[in-house]
Amino acid sequence: MSRTKRSFAVTKVASDGTSDTRAGRVEVEEPLEIRAGGASVATLTRTPGHDIELAHGLLQAQGLIARIEDVVTARYCEGTIGGENTYNLLDIQLAQPVIPQFIDPIPGDACGISAEQRVRELASSLNVRPEFAGFEPSAIFALPALLSRHRARELSTAVAGDVGRQDLNPVNAVHKVAGHMLLDGVPSPTFPLAVDARVGFEIVRAAAAAGFSAVATTAGVTSMAVELARATNTVLIGEITAERFSVYSGA
Repeated sequence: MSRTKRSFAVTKVASDGTSDTRAGRVEVEEPLEIRAGGASVATLTRTPGHDIELAHGLLQAQGLIARIEDVVTARYCEGTIGGENTYNLLDIQLAQPVIPQFIDPIPGDACGISAEQRVRELASSLNVRPEFAGFEPSAIFALPALLSRHRARELSTAVAGDVGRQDLNPVNAVHKVAGHMLLDGVPSPTFPLAVDARVGFEIVRAAAAAGFSAVATTAGVTSMAVELARATNTVLIGEITAERFSVYSGA
């Protein structure tokens, strides 16, 4: 059975009041638990595929790993449910044990913390560039076409250089690209990270942790994304069309 599409009975209702039921296919969303040292460090839902890249990118963004050498092994759990491996549990062995904790973008005990304080906390755990990198406008204008070439399905798309990944969750797509770069030994990519979804602080954090100097999107950006980009000297560009784009950080 395909792990990217599932079939359901779907009732189509027309404006004239008629309806009929037929088979319909939808994108698959499945849970993924990531364990380190036998304890959970992340539980999320994702589009199956490139799970090891996703795990590396996510752990890198959270500061649990910084180099490929920090991961000794990454494999799907050998356990089965109903005699079939679900491929939804990934065991990671780290070179240096960490205190396992569930990864949460905004911790549950963060009540009362301001956005500015949260940005400062995030920036303090990232490598801040000494200055903003430059960029060529022509390269930015070329990104929508690059995203389109890598958009095999109607899913959120992230692209860096010639590597494109897709997921229902745009943050997961970014983690997959960042994980690929880490596994491929590219510590500081010279090309921008391009996405076709709204950029929030999680995407900027993942990009900064992976060493990207610029994040660009055909959609909008959030206030915390702008603040974190400015705090880490990461170029942030939004609303890219054939005619114009907006520079929120690094102008």
